[in-house]
Amino acid sequence: MGGGIDNRRSLWDILGTAPTGDERAIKRAYAKRLKVTRPEDDPQAFQELRDAYEYALHHAPRFAAELAQMQEEPEEAAHVVLPEAVDELPVDELPVEAQAEAPPAELWGVINTPPPPPPELWGVIEIEPAGEAASIWQACLEQLRQLDAEPALAHALRDPALLRLDVREEFELCALRYCASDGYNSALRDAVFAALGWNSDFSYLARSHGDMVRNAVQRYRADQSFMHFVEFGRNYPGLDCIMSHKPPSAYARRLFDKKFTRQLSELLSTIRWHHAEMLIYKLDIEQFERWEHAVFSKRYFSQTALASCGLGFVLHFMLAGVISAAGMQLGDAGSKISLFGFQALAFALLALQAFRWPAPLFDKLQTLKDRTHERLPALQSRPGLLQLGWIVPFLFVSQLLFAPGPDTALRVATAAALCMLAMLAFAANRTLLQGLLGYTVGVSLFASIFMSGEGPGALAISDSMMLVFCLLVLALRTANGLYAQCGWPEAMLPRWRAAWVIACAIGLTALQVHPANAMVVGALLFAWACVGMLFAPADLRWKFSWPLVLAPAIAHFLLAGQVSGAQSYTSHTMTRLGAVLALAVLYFTMLHLYRLYQLSRSQNGLS
Repeated sequence: MGGGIDNRRSLWDILGTAPTGDERAIKRAYAKRLKVTRPEDDPQAFQELRDAYEYALHHAPRFAAELAQMQEEPEEAAHVVLPEAVDELPVDELPVEAQAEAPPAELWGVINTPPPPPPELWGVIEIEPAGEAASIWQACLEQLRQLDAEPALAHALRDPALLRLDVREEFELCALRYCASDGYNSALRDAVFAALGWNSDFSYLARSHGDMVRNAVQRYRADQSFMHFVEFGRNYPGLDCIMSHKPPSAYARRLFDKKFTRQLSELLSTIRWHHAEMLIYKLDIEQFERWEHAVFSKRYFSQTALASCGLGFVLHFMLAGVISAAGMQLGDAGSKISLFGFQALAFALLALQAFRWPAPLFDKLQTLKDRTHERLPALQSRPGLLQLGWIVPFLFVSQLLFAPGPDTALRVATAAALCMLAMLAFAANRTLLQGLLGYTVGVSLFASIFMSGEGPGALAISDSMMLVFCLLVLALRTANGLYAQCGWPEAMLPRWRAAWVIACAIGLTALQVHPANAMVVGALLFAWACVGMLFAPADLRWKFSWPLVLAPAIAHFLLAGQVSGAQSYTSHTMTRLGAVLALAVLYFTMLHLYRLYQLSRSQNGLS
């Protein structure tokens, strides 16, 4: 543990400062030299600098005393009386000090100064903390080959030399250098953070070794984030693509899935803004940026293609329904032209929407939407009010279908209005009509088309299809909490349900007792059933929906013979539809109230 300092001159040359006994000056000189003398660059020079610093700091009081004595000697020399002059002066004229302490004449040629310390002591340090700490840390790394990280570190921390604060500080500095560099053992690094308390506080190291502390902590957090994603990778769809180190082109087919791409975009944003350390130390930044460019770019998804196909069919059947209501037929050639033409138009429209072209038009639409929200702040706190924009006109138009025998012009106007309302409903609920719900709506539309084609007096295609479409959208929309989104008071909801149930029971009874007013009662029941959807969230599970299979039979039994033959078959069908819808909503309302009652009975303190 001996140092390499030979004399006082070499000590100050190593530190790069003038001889001094000021501890602060010694520390400043050491810190300045430490910036250009790195242990990883020149271990021998760093060890020599550390020896000089420890020795100068240890002997600073003695250096201060010697320098002060050297500054006083010239002043005393000015007042010294030479021996020859003393011989010539009488004794009574000598200074008082000279009279009291006058040495014998034979000693005037000898200067009484304390002997200097032996030269070899200038390079000797009792214990060198940096070397001792380095040897303990190396022993810990060697034991790591035979033991686990925690036992090896615990054995090193039990070394008696670490009881000295300076050795302990140097040991933690060795551990910090290890954790801040490449090639570390993650288990040992975690044990060091836990044993030395770096998980909660490392401010005392950050004051003098800020860069190394920053690197060590960032690497520690990067490993923690990486282990989190590896352990819970099943909760992050698309993580395997990012971790595979393959370009996005290798997953081109999966990127056409809208759901997968949206989940992948959320994952990329999470890593970018919440796990930046993992991005720097564990991932390839260039590859990560390629993924961001591929995911966040505008794309035509496979779901968009399916929606384009469905929209083309809807537009075709709309046109066919309106022409049928006017008493005309498209013919084979006209049907093919209409079908393929609307398919092409639907693909073009949704492609423009997917790629946001032309961009100025979409920017203006977004600006108009923002201005609307600014002028109508109630829409921000009550988004459900936008849904009433198509529901209220839908209820009004649907009442026209209950007329006994509307003329051709009114029939065409009603069909066109229902088509427009269906388009508005689709535009307002695009996110709702995805996946299984979209397929359910499509099956219902085609089922309504085939059902409406039976019988000469059945509903027109446009009426039945658009009516069923709007009813399905209304049911799905209200099942997601339209009442709450409109901002209406929740405390009034039980009263509204009770009032609706009573009025619905009265309407069904009136339909049975007064058959002469069946059309009026049927129209009111249809509108009242649509309003009741706001109060009874639909449950489409099979074990709760089986009574709906019996609803048409029940309605047919109630209406059998109650509608006069003078009324048209179309009006008869609409009246039956109103009764069926009212019974279905009544069932869901009673089921919902029964569940609330069971919940109140199972919990104490509720009534």
